[in-house]
Amino acid sequence: MDLAKDHSGPPLTIIDVQGVWSASDGGRLTVRADGSAELKEVPEPGPGCGQRDSSHHTGPATWVFDTFPDESPGIRLDYPGADTGQTCSVYLSISISAEYGTKGFLPHHADPWYVRGRTP
Repeated sequence: MDLAKDHSGPPLTIIDVQGVWSASDGGRLTVRADGSAELKEVPEPGPGCGQRDSSHHTGPATWVFDTFPDESPGIRLDYPGADTGQTCSVYLSISISAEYGTKGFLPHHADPWYVRGRTP
């Protein structure tokens, strides 16, 4: 199954997304089966979505299955932004293939790739 090439393939399941997704730049997404998540040093998707003194976010989030426009299926992680009342969203576009395994990227910050490790 290569979801990156065939958007009509089987839908993602919790088993496909839960775990710790790590990037070489230190970013990390911990995705849990209960819909909760933890972000660490994730590049902000827009103004006011990082820590007040940084362009990155670290903290709790929630997630749901979603697809960013023109990308492969994935998940959307939501968390409160630095501005009161603002909800920020980070999308993880996921690719599963026999050749490359399971990996993902953030469409707003496509490099580096996030690689899934053990389940939390």
